Amino acid sequence: MSPPTAVPRQPQRKHPVSAEVFASIDMRVGVVQDVEAFPEARKPAWKLRVDFGPGIGVLQTSAQITNYAADALLGRRVVGVINLGTRRIAGFRSEFLVLGAVEADGSVLLLAPDGESAVGRPIA
Repeated sequence: MSPPTAVPRQPQRKHPVSAEVFASIDMRVGVVQDVEAFPEARKPAWKLRVDFGPGIGVLQTSAQITNYAADALLGRRVVGVINLGTRRIAGFRSEFLVLGAVEADGSVLLLAPDGESAVGRPIA
């Protein structure tokens, strides 16, 4: 007889925030311009350079999305939060947060706009 399979725990709902707090989060459409390996990171990750268009420009981030091949990321539209400040990750300056859905196995499925939304467009 085999042991019972563990059922993945569902994430709990977070505490409510005001509409004003939510509106202060600057989410934008970007397009991945460059992908590099990041062997210095504790967990497998890519270094991404993403163009958020005129007025914002190219920002870089570290992303634990190695379930995507580098060539599958190049040219891909993504959604990023660009006003959370910067963080140092293994000596690398991470300037935004790329958004994705976290699966039960810990992998991340990237969020992207439907269609060909222009680079730099805000997310509502």
